[in-house]
Amino acid sequence: MPIKSEEILKGEGEKVKGLAWYTCGPTVYDSAHLGHARTYVSLDFIQRAMLYHHNLQCATMQSNPPPPPIFIMNITDVDDKILLRAKELNVSPLDLAKKYEKEFFDDMDALNVMRPTIVTRVSEHVESSIIPYIEKIISNDMAYITSDGSVYFNVRAFEEFSGNMNRYGKLAHRNKEETFFEWNESNNQNDTLSNEKKDPRDFVLWKSRNNNTEELSWKSPWSVGRPGWHIECSAMIDSTMKQFSNHNIHVHAGGVDLKFPHHTNEIAQAEAYRDKAFLRGRKEWIPHWIHTGHLHINGLKMSKSLKNFITIKDILASDANGSSLDSSADDFRCWCLGLSGSYRGPATYSESRLIEANVARKKILRFLLDGELWIKRSKESIDVTTLPWSDLDYDLVQESVKSETTIHRALFGAASGDFDGPKILATMIHMAEYGTSYIADVGDGTASTYPLERMLKTLRRCLSILGFTDKTVRAGLETDVEHYSRSNEKLVEEIVQFRKSIRDAALRNLKHHDVQNVCKEILNICDKFRDQNLPSVGIQVFDSDEMENRGWRYYLPGVPDDGNVPSKAPSIDQFDKSQLTAENMFRVGQYKGIFSAYDDSGFPTRTIDGSELSKRMIKKLTKKREVYRQKLEDRE
Repeated sequence: MPIKSEEILKGEGEKVKGLAWYTCGPTVYDSAHLGHARTYVSLDFIQRAMLYHHNLQCATMQSNPPPPPIFIMNITDVDDKILLRAKELNVSPLDLAKKYEKEFFDDMDALNVMRPTIVTRVSEHVESSIIPYIEKIISNDMAYITSDGSVYFNVRAFEEFSGNMNRYGKLAHRNKEETFFEWNESNNQNDTLSNEKKDPRDFVLWKSRNNNTEELSWKSPWSVGRPGWHIECSAMIDSTMKQFSNHNIHVHAGGVDLKFPHHTNEIAQAEAYRDKAFLRGRKEWIPHWIHTGHLHINGLKMSKSLKNFITIKDILASDANGSSLDSSADDFRCWCLGLSGSYRGPATYSESRLIEANVARKKILRFLLDGELWIKRSKESIDVTTLPWSDLDYDLVQESVKSETTIHRALFGAASGDFDGPKILATMIHMAEYGTSYIADVGDGTASTYPLERMLKTLRRCLSILGFTDKTVRAGLETDVEHYSRSNEKLVEEIVQFRKSIRDAALRNLKHHDVQNVCKEILNICDKFRDQNLPSVGIQVFDSDEMENRGWRYYLPGVPDDGNVPSKAPSIDQFDKSQLTAENMFRVGQYKGIFSAYDDSGFPTRTIDGSELSKRMIKKLTKKREVYRQKLEDRE
């Protein structure tokens, strides 16, 4: 269900209130995995969209703007799994929880997920919030105490009080309501007092300490023990919102596996805690619930219990030895945005999926890098502000406006009724491809730079709203040139010219003098410099000007099917004669790693980032093939 702006801003009476959002955070007993990452990155998209929406609304309001949204996240640091793991490692449960909480937020920072406004921990709320919350539910006759001092929620009493409307379980799908609460023996696991339950659906609010052996416990009116799992969120939400009277709690989020029993029980507890008027008035405790789908790997849900998980650190480690433009965090964000399907549905992870996301992101990077370089060169060559606009210029601006509108509608669910990540990513890639084609068709200094500047600015703003890091958002900007190339453009130009001079001299001597071996060696040195040395500092050089970039551009590492960064190929003279064919010339040597698709004759159809070749590039590559073919014939 989409969240409408008027619902976000509407408070009691005419008072305008801000939005509060609560997310179920991790149980901190082990490292976070990619299932967690997908959930929190996906929710980060929507939270960032809400912040953007808030800023847009405040800019148009004359007075009394609402306060910005607040985002609350809990940390479950009191739990059976934490106790068990701490016992295995012979450490304090809370020390273990603190260690993995820090690791969790370090991982979220690395993924560029916004920190919550408020973090609540169970251990800090037991005495001040959770115990009083349970007391109120007991006083409302919605819970009972067992013989050992544990406290259970009374589902039957709750249903009878609410008019037998089966308000318990409202998150269940209608076609599953009859079987949603079926009882089976698995529900009795770790429940030694199940025979004292008044209804098999009843769940624990307070767990009496087990034979005085548990290290983590608190005194309560009923026994020494600790809270049950579900009560923590209901109590901490209530406690936090009392501190923020200018906000209404509108959104509760978490993984789909929390829908039942955790979120179902949260709702029941919160409604049982309130007075009769609340229930009889058919008010909702929290109107909007967002659930993210499971992440699967090898056909199974990724989880710690199945031991089939990949940690977040595992996926980010590949950046350590990569280029300065590599960002596994942005690749993963790209995948979550548009290549894993709706955030509400399941997704299947594999290494090839992340490679697919890498290729998609590099389409965007290619445009950002080449676009800024084109603008710089154009401004150096002529005063482009006075140049008249062509049809291509008008088309580019119109495409920019159209794409920006499409992305805004997808951000706020204007068309689909929900955040539409696939539409957003597809539109940004379209902008990059359209802009790259424009650059290929319009020469430096022949057109006004404004149309391209506008499209680049629009694309960067969208990337920023969606939480991509500066490695992507700021790629190609003047202030970051040295960061990307580890050099400066003047040095690059000198190196390129130096290499060209040596290459030209060697080719002339091969044709007119008997110094063939020396010249071959010089050529090999030049090719090694082109294929290995310059890419290592972020520069890609081409013979002649076939790439329409004065012989060079910023280097983006290629990504072949196996996901490994391609090794730099030796020059063509180092290949066996059987490999030297016109059909495979664009797959080896200086062309290896530049193209990703070919036709039946071996002629390239797409660059490594997936972009189609421009007509001008096709013409020049065709000429290169003919020269290459003639060269091979001369060697026979």
